Amino acid sequence: MVDVDMVGPEGERRPADVGSDDERRLVEELAATLVEAQAALPAVGPDAVAEIRRRYRRRRRRGRLAGLTAAVLVLVMTLAGVELVRGVGLPTTRPPAGDATPLLRVWAVTPPGQDSALRKLVARHNDGTAGFRVDLTTFGNEEYKERLRSVGDGPDTPDVFVSWGGASLAQLARAGRLVDLTESLRRSPGVTARFLPNVLAGGAVDGRLYGLPMRGTHPVVLFYNRDVFDRTGLRPPRSYTDLLTLVDRFTAAGIVPIALGGAQGWTELMYVMYLAERIGGPGVTTDLVSGRPGAWTNPAVLEALRRARHLAERGAFGDDFASVGYDDGGAGRLLATGRAAMHLMGAWEYPTLLARYPDFVRDGGLGWVPFPAVEGGAGDPADLLGVPTQYFSVSATSRHPEAAIEFVRAVAGDEFLDDLVADGEVPPVTDAARLLRDTEHAAFATSISELVARAPSYHLAWDQALDPQTATVLNANLQRLFQSKLTPEQFVAAMADLD
Repeated sequence: MVDVDMVGPEGERRPADVGSDDERRLVEELAATLVEAQAALPAVGPDAVAEIRRRYRRRRRRGRLAGLTAAVLVLVMTLAGVELVRGVGLPTTRPPAGDATPLLRVWAVTPPGQDSALRKLVARHNDGTAGFRVDLTTFGNEEYKERLRSVGDGPDTPDVFVSWGGASLAQLARAGRLVDLTESLRRSPGVTARFLPNVLAGGAVDGRLYGLPMRGTHPVVLFYNRDVFDRTGLRPPRSYTDLLTLVDRFTAAGIVPIALGGAQGWTELMYVMYLAERIGGPGVTTDLVSGRPGAWTNPAVLEALRRARHLAERGAFGDDFASVGYDDGGAGRLLATGRAAMHLMGAWEYPTLLARYPDFVRDGGLGWVPFPAVEGGAGDPADLLGVPTQYFSVSATSRHPEAAIEFVRAVAGDEFLDDLVADGEVPPVTDAARLLRDTEHAAFATSISELVARAPSYHLAWDQALDPQTATVLNANLQRLFQSKLTPEQFVAAMADLD
């Protein structure tokens, strides 16, 4: 519940503290900018951000202006020392040029700084011992959805690629664009046996296996800034009424209640999905995904849309959320720098924030709770929505299918799984408890693992579970809804017309 009696008065901090906070915030933003640049600047090592902080702290003792100047100079000098990569996507790992060894092209979707385990997997296959080399290209979320539609269509098709399962994987499999992995993996029974059956099932279509889990499990949870909550004397919400109270209190304090990357519609979908399930139960999602007639006109969907639009109009996301991006780190930056109190996002946000704002995460500034219960709703507050995992699949047009399958099988190996855990991920494997024990990120990972284990239902996000065409319309309509350019009733009618 929200403790409204403990809200402290504004202006308690001394003027010197304000200056210190401003200085720290600028350096954090500079560091975040470098992390984002790292995705397009492969020559920058993973320790670049830490080095900025070390140099900054040494110089900070000489005075505030000198410290800030040092941070800026370090950033500029680092960026000046590398060559920008042009073109589509972010080529993160390339094999040496001029090598005649068979080359696998791999596509993945991952924000900058969130693919350490994948990069290490690629590097191990590029060390000259695998018999083939790997060219990894990563994409932002929205761009990748478009790319995914073209898999198997032309000469640019990758050998191995990532999907979220759901309708997109089923369409590709039924169109004959994927390699059926079933028989190959039967000859390596330890691979499939490593994964949780309910997560492995997301890579199956019509009883045949077309994808292997290659990431952690990512339910959507409500992240929050502990420092902001402590400073204002408030508590994370347990109910939707609590959430509305927090929106009003944070708005009055000049803090954005909830960071939202409204430049992409899928970030807004999270509110509608959870509200619909909390109000109407998990059958709401089941009906929508299965294409049941009348699913979009379910009263729970309409009520969820009304409440989501009301949140936006109430100021829950600030005034300029429509211009805030997620893929570029805008929403996460608001949370980590204390300009926003909360952020509803998949569990992948933890390793993203860890990479961009390591001090914020490691010092205990990041908290998380499930999406709150809706009073009187038919849904179980323990139900989850999100991405059970991502899957590696092999394109039917691959020139090196055996090598591609060998690469995909490696996601069940101890090295890769240990790297996932080191990144703050929660691998969807049967021995997750052992892997997570005594690790640096055990608190977060174990908490997420327990949420998944307790969840009566765990559905794939609507925009991934639906066919790509419907998902595109859905996300576009969400942006119009949140900007009050579309009423909930118009939204329902537009989606129902697609059935």
